[in-house]
Amino acid sequence: MSKTPDNELTDPSNDCLHKVSADKYQPKSERSNFDFGIGSICLSGTDTWGKYCLLELGLAPGMSVPRHTHTREDEAYYVLAGELEVIVGEEVFLLKPGDTLVAPRGIPHQLRNSGETENHYLIIFSPSGFEEFVKATAVPGPNDKSAPTAPSPIGGQDTFDLAAAYGIYFDEAKNHSKAGRNKIAPALR
Repeated sequence: MSKTPDNELTDPSNDCLHKVSADKYQPKSERSNFDFGIGSICLSGTDTWGKYCLLELGLAPGMSVPRHTHTREDEAYYVLAGELEVIVGEEVFLLKPGDTLVAPRGIPHQLRNSGETENHYLIIFSPSGFEEFVKATAVPGPNDKSAPTAPSPIGGQDTFDLAAAYGIYFDEAKNHSKAGRNKIAPALR
């Protein structure tokens, strides 16, 4: 029986094994308004060797993220509370607590809280990188605040152009003029 060398356990290029030390502990993150909801970045690519990022989010009833496509990352959902309707391609999924779903990159998808109460769910993006888009568009919010029931403006930069810089394309962007109608993040409309 051969022993795995210690350097193989800590080498981030080794896809099979990682030795996780206590310095990866992440206390509860500060919450931010993500235009369409409220949440936080639990783990970033810096924490996971670029393999994935983990976000926790909440949407108010009826709030949605419009149809969009990621070109760089796959997206996986895990519902903690409430309901989350996800349309991947043309297929509709109604996720409830304990349900999971993957929306592969390159396939258009959209999200909506179809329930009557605020939902709470986790999203994993693999590989990481999406969290940088979130950082660029999020506005700090109180930790005890409920999810917004209407879109909130972001700071000035056109969201569709910013999303495209991160490999995210909203179907809705095709219907907007360049005259600044999309200064509010499309995910909040």
